[in-house]
Amino acid sequence: MKWGAVIFITFLSLSLYGAMGSSVSVPVREHLKYTFGTYKNHTIQTMDKDQYYKSIAPMKEDKIRTHLIQEGYSVREIKLRDIASELVYQVYVTDTAANHLRLYVDPSNGSILKTETLQ
Repeated sequence: MKWGAVIFITFLSLSLYGAMGSSVSVPVREHLKYTFGTYKNHTIQTMDKDQYYKSIAPMKEDKIRTHLIQEGYSVREIKLRDIASELVYQVYVTDTAANHLRLYVDPSNGSILKTETLQ
């Protein structure tokens, strides 16, 4: 029954987000460790996850911030996320029309993969 729950959660996460189209993938072992690990919310595990994601991201946070500012966005927050085994930057921005947006950005080239409008 335990594996059934893991498989169900995996398919649920894929159906919620789907493939983002990122060119950087997170290896299966690390994806499972940081997504379903026993201590996934522990402070040390969270720090380890953040450091690992930063180490495999080709473009660093500062370059992503600079790139989006040049495109006319006001950047509020940037986080590296593992979505369906794909590494993406989740960026909260405000555009020139004062709309609050959530952008999913490819960490290898800075292209915007998906845009969501926030309320």
